[in-house]
Amino acid sequence: MRNWLKQALAAYDRWCASMGLVPENRRSCAPVRYDHDDPRHPDNRCQPKRGERDVD
Repeated sequence: MRNWLKQALAAYDRWCASMGLVPENRRSCAPVRYDHDDPRHPDNRCQPKRGERDVD
């Protein structure tokens, strides 16, 4: 059962990649959920210190 599930998931991942449904191609308007340990999670992003500003 476990091997079957792993094979089905791998087939689904290949199908998604063949259709262009990869993270690099996602639309900016689509909601995204990150794991809490992912550095892209909003809680894990660097917060500017008090009195500092981003200067471009």
